[in-house]
Amino acid sequence: MKKFICMGLVILMTIFCAVPVYAVEGTNGVKTKEGASPQFTYISFLDAGLAINSSGLATCAGDVTLYYNSYSTNMTVQLQKSSGSGWSTIKTWTSSGTGIAGTDLEGYYYVVSGTYRVCTTANVYDPSGKLVEIQSAYSDNVTY
Repeated sequence: MKKFICMGLVILMTIFCAVPVYAVEGTNGVKTKEGASPQFTYISFLDAGLAINSSGLATCAGDVTLYYNSYSTNMTVQLQKSSGSGWSTIKTWTSSGTGIAGTDLEGYYYVVSGTYRVCTTANVYDPSGKLVEIQSAYSDNVTY
């Protein structure tokens, strides 16, 4: 009887202690930050990514999705280089989209030695065109 109870407890513990695992699809090798993302009012997802290959070609990515189909967004992706006094923007791309899908983009730029990051900024507009939210996300720093 004790053996039966112990086996039952082991089975129940196995069932109820299982942890779900989720796979994340990458974007052409561009490194993005993983983990918890902040919760925004109108933005459901905002991300920035940066990869620099051995030739110095930087692939800069930005992605924003929205909660509401009737809202729109303008997104700016900035490649920034570290300097002694902070970060300076060396290249900017923009994209816009409407609805839940939002917008995404990839931009390319050859860099010289240094430390870089990507800043993605999303401006969200309601159906009347009123600006209702501005948020930014940053990639990890990459040194070339």
